[in-house]
Amino acid sequence: MASSKQLQLNANQHISKYSKSKADDKDIYLSIIEVIMYLKNRFASEVGEKGDEKKYYISFTKTLSIDFMLKMIKSKSKRTEYYHHYNERTIKPEGGFILLRSNHDPDFCRILLISELKRQGTNDQRLQEGKKKQAKGNAIERLGKNLIGIRAMMMHEKITPFICFGWGCDFNHEDTYIDSKLFMMNEFYQINTIYVFKKDGGSDYNYFAPVSMFFREERWTIKEMYEYMKEIAETAFRYYTQ
Repeated sequence: MASSKQLQLNANQHISKYSKSKADDKDIYLSIIEVIMYLKNRFASEVGEKGDEKKYYISFTKTLSIDFMLKMIKSKSKRTEYYHHYNERTIKPEGGFILLRSNHDPDFCRILLISELKRQGTNDQRLQEGKKKQAKGNAIERLGKNLIGIRAMMMHEKITPFICFGWGCDFNHEDTYIDSKLFMMNEFYQINTIYVFKKDGGSDYNYFAPVSMFFREERWTIKEMYEYMKEIAETAFRYYTQ
């Protein structure tokens, strides 16, 4: 897992690699670097580098294993039944995971931010080229798979610090097919709204866990993603430390 300092030092190397891949991956990665630096500056009295005198440090990882996710659930001592046959498998959202770690407790690990960036929709280009439309929904299906695991992992926390940015012609909000999928995926809460804390629950019944999902036709900029992500990550930091 990389620290924010390592991320910053290696940024050019990663940019070079991503230039051969999707520009979206590079953009969300650069946004993440900015979020980590913001958190370190905002909470400088508590957050430092790994191994120094500060109470916390921040790390980043692209993947989490099912084993890690199960350990997160087990740490709350509320569930007794588990299935362990796929512990080495991982989830890998495009934006990865920002983690809060302790310099004094090696077992302390909390998730500050999980982020995804999905592009969906080539039918506008296909129609210009005289080709037939393709079926919609592939990126959304992958998002749903990850979200199921993330919600299970965060079940016993009062927050779900997850955000997904989606863009492309399938998200023009003119076709209700995609919007209806997103609406159900977000437990019938709104999209294009920030949700961090769970809602509408209490000690006698389960909370709902809406997440922050922003979808539009235009591509997201680094600055736009940063502004949303830093709000969620800062909220999560305060939740865990206050």
